[in-house]
Amino acid sequence: MDNSISSVFECRIGQVLEALKCRYRLNMIRTFPLNSRAKTTALKQPKELFSYARDIDGEFVYDQDQVINENVSYYYLPDSKVDDANIDLQAGFAKFKKIPEENNLPETKSLLHALIQYEKERNNGEKVAVDIVTYRGLMTKLLTIPYNLTDPVDLNVVAYDGQLFINSDEKIELSRRAEEEHKRQESMAPDKIDYVKRCEFSGYKFETVATLPRPWADCSRQQIDRRNKKMVNNYEQYLSVIKTGIGSAKMLLAGEVDCVWDYIPEDGKDVLSHYVELKTTRMIENNGQAVTFEKKLFKTWAQCFLMGIRKVVYGFRDDSFFLRNVELYQTEEIPVLIKNNPLTENKSGGKINCTGALKWYGAVIEWILQEIPRDDETRSYRISFDPSTRTFSLIELMGDENNRLRNGGILTDEFKSWRQSIRR
Repeated sequence: MDNSISSVFECRIGQVLEALKCRYRLNMIRTFPLNSRAKTTALKQPKELFSYARDIDGEFVYDQDQVINENVSYYYLPDSKVDDANIDLQAGFAKFKKIPEENNLPETKSLLHALIQYEKERNNGEKVAVDIVTYRGLMTKLLTIPYNLTDPVDLNVVAYDGQLFINSDEKIELSRRAEEEHKRQESMAPDKIDYVKRCEFSGYKFETVATLPRPWADCSRQQIDRRNKKMVNNYEQYLSVIKTGIGSAKMLLAGEVDCVWDYIPEDGKDVLSHYVELKTTRMIENNGQAVTFEKKLFKTWAQCFLMGIRKVVYGFRDDSFFLRNVELYQTEEIPVLIKNNPLTENKSGGKINCTGALKWYGAVIEWILQEIPRDDETRSYRISFDPSTRTFSLIELMGDENNRLRNGGILTDEFKSWRQSIRR
């Protein structure tokens, strides 16, 4: 064959192959309309199965007695303390012990290790009967999408042993955080950057001054009075793992709990009703700030509702970071507060509707379970929401990405060995 003809032929073959590859890839992208809604908002009553913790050194603690006795915080902040103590939520900022970003991502290694212990010791050596295993924070992102169209979402999904395991994509998340930090450095003045960092710190400071390491009656006067001097950190976490679900879907969710409102029942029943979420925000002094607070309140409702946490305490600070007021909200009342807010009655983009968000959440969970076969242990997927195109999509991950997720990225060798040992 003439060399010129051969070259043209090879070029044409290459184009055809590339076209086929592109077409094949596109055929694997599935999208889900953002206006989808399930017929029901029935959320299965959340029930705590077990808990675990991360300590001040970043090490995970799995022993239940140790977790309860050493890693749980208890709320204590009387109104008189707020009125008289002149609490400075930026005190200790220079000594903030902040965990590195790469170590502060939801990671399945610790969750799966804790799950193994629970199944071995407290579930008769049987796997927990759920369809999805993931983190509450990730499901909060999905639930709030209809009224939070500016934040991208990228979640990886692996099927194993008849269940879906979902986690954020570490590389994408770290890259996104680094990009956001770079934009801040490029666009903000140094004093503004400092203010943003102090806003983040003030939330952890509030948790420190509003909680005790044990119930009030078991604490010394020094422990109670010197909380404002305690070093602030975001290493320590107490994580509750619950069984819940929506519609016909059964789910296991792990989520951080800030503190206990009063006590932990000795019989372990209805533990979730004793937990409380702590938040901070700037004092509300105008309509614009009220609208911004409503958005925060919506996200707070979503994360608490999914976990079955019934109380939220908001600390309101001024621009100098002094705590000025504390308000208690009942989680079940927040949708009514949002619905009856006259300031957002004619809001562009639509008024936040918690029931509508739940119907979307139910629909998207049902779609994920329909689209991803739980009995296929060879494939991995990515769920994404792209704010620029307002597209919610599902795509299969190929090659190295698939192998990474199935071998350490999400699933661990320890977990796979355990589940294989109890298969019938």
